[in-house]
Amino acid sequence: MTSKNRQLSRRTLLTAALSGAVVSVAGHGLFTGVASAAPGRKTLVIGSVDRWGNGIVQLADPSLTGESTIVAVNSQPNGVVGSPDGLRAYVATAFEPGLTVVDVDAAKVTGEIAVGGFANEVLVSPDGKVVYVATGSSGADGSSGHVAVVDAATGDVRARIKAGPLPRSLALTPDGTQLFVGDERVKGVTIIDTAKNAVAGSFRTEKQVLELAVDPKGKNLYAASLRELVTFDLRGGKVGSTELEGLPCGLAVHPDGTLAVVSLYTGRNTDAQLVTVNIASNKVRTKEPNGKANGPLTMSKDGDRAFVLDEKNRKVTSADTATGKPDKSLSTPNSNTPTCVAFVESA
Repeated sequence: MTSKNRQLSRRTLLTAALSGAVVSVAGHGLFTGVASAAPGRKTLVIGSVDRWGNGIVQLADPSLTGESTIVAVNSQPNGVVGSPDGLRAYVATAFEPGLTVVDVDAAKVTGEIAVGGFANEVLVSPDGKVVYVATGSSGADGSSGHVAVVDAATGDVRARIKAGPLPRSLALTPDGTQLFVGDERVKGVTIIDTAKNAVAGSFRTEKQVLELAVDPKGKNLYAASLRELVTFDLRGGKVGSTELEGLPCGLAVHPDGTLAVVSLYTGRNTDAQLVTVNIASNKVRTKEPNGKANGPLTMSKDGDRAFVLDEKNRKVTSADTATGKPDKSLSTPNSNTPTCVAFVESA
């Protein structure tokens, strides 16, 4: 795993100070191993970018109170995920090398891995040993549209799997054996056998897939498309669908498998919606206005809270999944535009 020290720019520090943002600036260092964290330490990791293209991740308390810590990354963060043990955050960035590793407790970059440019979503296998990154270009051989398979221990790229022109959304089965890939330019889903690191099949969809999720029991795949949340079995057979009132920008499934949470863009002059869907009945359970928070979302490990990005107002909102009502918010430092978010809890 290659590593590099990165300092926060004077411009970033100055704008943070002038904006009155409450942040502490953490040092950066070479990878020296990650110490164990106290069990149950909870962190909300928020990726954002400033007007000059400088990327950061903000490490915040999920209560959206108190002080945040900021860590600079090499460009706009497009996706972020925590390791199963909660010690690391993996950040997919717009520009190469494409994958940045952050020590959550030390609040520093510990490595950068060359997976290619235009990295979108990133996922980690359930055992924490493999990181999957959907990228738009490899950089090495000029090809486009692949999923990079990264050894989490060494940083080595084990494989680059062709999975459409521009892979965007990813979903893993709970046992980690199947990876589903949605593409921005293709109406369909690619299925990857993770044991072989090879495409095992694909299936067509009626619309372009914008977001993907698998239920905790590994029975169904959920695909969010324009005005619709579709339920498929793991072979691509359509099981059911739920009508939505806009463009899905975020999707998460509750850990108990009872509901899905979707953030919706409904139009320039209308409020975003935060929708919860009863998975068993394919019926909308709650539907709440959420200002302009129509961006990506994540859910707490216990499923009690959903966190949704508001790109226009430069903040993240928090909602109770039982009622679906947003009730808290936290602004990003420097009036940055938030781009991705993940909930990380130490084991």
